[in-house]
Amino acid sequence: MQNAPVTAARKPLDFTSTAFLIVAFLTGIAGALQTPTLSLFLTDEVHVRPALVGFFFTGSAVIGILVSQFLAGRSDRKGDRKTLIFACCLLGAMGCVLFAWNRNYFILLFVGVFLSSFGSTANPQMFALAREHADSTGREAVMFSSILRAQVSLAWVIGPPIAYALAMGFGFKAMYLCAAFAFVICGAMVWLFLPSMRKEPAVKTTATLESPRRNRRDALLLFAACTMMWGCNSLYIINMPLYIINELHLPEKLAG
Repeated sequence: MQNAPVTAARKPLDFTSTAFLIVAFLTGIAGALQTPTLSLFLTDEVHVRPALVGFFFTGSAVIGILVSQFLAGRSDRKGDRKTLIFACCLLGAMGCVLFAWNRNYFILLFVGVFLSSFGSTANPQMFALAREHADSTGREAVMFSSILRAQVSLAWVIGPPIAYALAMGFGFKAMYLCAAFAFVICGAMVWLFLPSMRKEPAVKTTATLESPRRNRRDALLLFAACTMMWGCNSLYIINMPLYIINELHLPEKLAG
């Protein structure tokens, strides 16, 4: 009697999960190409005073918060996150093209930042869609989200050096066009491979509407800690390139 050869069943390639990983990396790259060089771009290309550089970042934060909160509330209630992420990628690409060709401060502040805010929202919306997909397919949601965050972290490790290499070697126009290209590829990946998740109507109860009072103090402390942490991070990102180039007189590419 011959024993039949035992072959291990191969697990088919999960294109959806792979697409999530690629989208997470590309959205991270698109952001990492723009943010680290923004203060240098405003100083050298737009030729604005230091006070206007700070005002630009303040306006960018305010507009970004408003756009992000509006889209987050809308996507949680109705609509398809896939379509929203696709639209955000296209608008983000348009914002990059505007930064590539325009040098008017106020147009960049109000129109460019508005478009870029949609591009920035693509990343958190992608995480929300990934969580819904993981829950619906029985995948470990926490581990999957951790892997996606690792992709974004990887993008921010290699993105800033690439951004400065492009900006210093080929100009800011080439750098922003590369960021726009990343958004376009990301939008294509979203449209072709990411799933559409149907919204389930939420049942509103007293338990879901009211949070325990004892948690509010902890939430306020967490809010204050995150605000200070991200404030320090923003100070570093804004001032570090200018300090290295203008004060230490080191090569511009070293800031990356």
